[in-house]
Amino acid sequence: MAGNAIPPRTRSRTSSSSFKERSPLETLQHMGFPRNRAEKAVAVTGNRGVQIASDWLLSHVNDPKLDDPEPQEFIIYLCPVGEFLVNLLEYWDHTLQLCGWNSAHIYQPHITLCSFFKIPHSRVSVIDQVVARIALELKEWPALGSLGLHLFTQSQNFIGYFVKSPYHEFIEKLMITVQQEFLKAGIEMKPQMKQLHMTLAFQYEASSHDLLMKLAEEIKIPSLTHWQIKVFSRNSELKLAEVRRVIKMYKPQQEDELELVDEDCVYMEPEEHERSPDGWFKGTSWRTGVSGFFPGNFTIKCSQMDTWALHREVSLPNFSPSNVNVNVAERAIESRMLMDIGDYDNLWAASVNGNTADEELYAKVTKKPQKLRPAEPRKLFVVRHAERCDFAFSKSWFEKCFDETGKYFRFNLNCPKTMVQRNNYKDFIRDCPLTVIGREQAKVTGEALREAGESISYIYCSPSLRCVETATELMSAYGSPLKMCVEPCLFEWLGWHKPLLPTFMSYDELERCGFPIDTSYIPLISFDSIPMSESVGDYYRRSYNFTQHVLKKHKAGGGNILIVAHSGSLDACTRQLQGKAVRNPEQFRNIVRGCPYCCVCMAVEDVMNCRWNLVEPSIAQFSHGANKDFKWDTLLTT
Repeated sequence: MAGNAIPPRTRSRTSSSSFKERSPLETLQHMGFPRNRAEKAVAVTGNRGVQIASDWLLSHVNDPKLDDPEPQEFIIYLCPVGEFLVNLLEYWDHTLQLCGWNSAHIYQPHITLCSFFKIPHSRVSVIDQVVARIALELKEWPALGSLGLHLFTQSQNFIGYFVKSPYHEFIEKLMITVQQEFLKAGIEMKPQMKQLHMTLAFQYEASSHDLLMKLAEEIKIPSLTHWQIKVFSRNSELKLAEVRRVIKMYKPQQEDELELVDEDCVYMEPEEHERSPDGWFKGTSWRTGVSGFFPGNFTIKCSQMDTWALHREVSLPNFSPSNVNVNVAERAIESRMLMDIGDYDNLWAASVNGNTADEELYAKVTKKPQKLRPAEPRKLFVVRHAERCDFAFSKSWFEKCFDETGKYFRFNLNCPKTMVQRNNYKDFIRDCPLTVIGREQAKVTGEALREAGESISYIYCSPSLRCVETATELMSAYGSPLKMCVEPCLFEWLGWHKPLLPTFMSYDELERCGFPIDTSYIPLISFDSIPMSESVGDYYRRSYNFTQHVLKKHKAGGGNILIVAHSGSLDACTRQLQGKAVRNPEQFRNIVRGCPYCCVCMAVEDVMNCRWNLVEPSIAQFSHGANKDFKWDTLLTT
């Protein structure tokens, strides 16, 4: 046998499984890590291999939550890549430098395809099956051309792109298929059923709007854009946290301090800015899971996604214009099949100007894209307004807050920091604003709806100022650019107000004050048409008639509806939907007494039986204790 020849093999492999054949989980267990820790390491690192998972375990050896079984929160995004991403990131940097931080900077450029959902650590491998199904579905897509985007310019607190037809219909269909794949594995995932969009700027100072819009209009969209569907996960503690990237290393000098190292991030509660008297914040290291105090100026606020794990990605099929085989006439027929008669919502009120035949055709279409019917029944949320000034401070609040000229004084920290401007300040007597605590109640409620993954497609609101402010704070915290429809029919029972009725702020006043109202909305009834002599039964019928009206109005398009109104509204808007009779006055008063601020009821559509059923709300109730007035001069008594 030649010296360089390979000798024949006579012995077969005796071990049942080689190192290469083991999965990352099996390998970690073979290395001696407990199964629960190994599963968690694989999950939080994106199931990207043994090395990154074992490194995570070793760096988190002192993490007090290492054995916490709480699963990761997952999300699916459609993300730009290549030249378009570079252009978008330049916009991110320029807006941050010129206008300061806004809510869009929390994330990197993306289009949200679903709500956050959870997968147990032991089940993350199901993502591979789902992504494989996505890849198969994408192969069946027709040649649609490059994904079309429309810059939305009709809001003063939101700037972004919306996906043009027919792409958004295909994406929505795809996500329903993805939802079904997850359900096969016993995992609940809710697709994004409202208009697909990419946020460029949101929740910014009003004075920055024009500059932000100008920079958005200058973003260059390549003729051929590239996109990837990406599956991310994050630590559930991050959903409300502020994330800060380390820009300068720090070695702890005391036992309760946190070590700062390069390429690490620290997450903390946003309230740390107010708690800290010296610029030291309490936070948790993303790299180690260890908590402690750190010098804030050694870090810088950054995107939350810097700490997320990327699990899998799959490229969207892309066809340059020269490769698109569908001509304009065929595209028009296809579009009409996906559309229903009607005017575009306000979202699409702006005209679209383009040079190509396809864009001109899109601009001329005056039909409404048909929303795909959700895979689950519609939901109706009814929310009571938050804490009101007159109930918090009694009827004397007005005399304490205003002098005879109408000048506002903040006599208590729970009073509004500033008072909205209205034509006659005396109208506040019967139409009061929220307290500071009330605004926080509304924000917490909006955050809870967002975290629960509940989509809101339409919002209707009582004309009371306390309801308008509640809806504004709630939807701002929820993160929605929707405008509310102010409906007089939703005002509470007039029997509470005899003999004098409140005077509400007009659309012009509300808009001048920055409230996100839909000025094009035509109310079902006028406030003057409600008889002062209405009974409790009349009030129930008024509320029920309006609820029926909006449910029917939006039935074809689908989507969940939010009503922000009064304590009696939770029962009055939903009782007859369930096929039940209206309550008598005594029963009504008892129901109202049991409805605290920002309480929520949820009705779910029973399509088969043509009715709606009240179910347990998807968010927890919000309770807290009263805080009495402090009379400091009692400390002077002997």
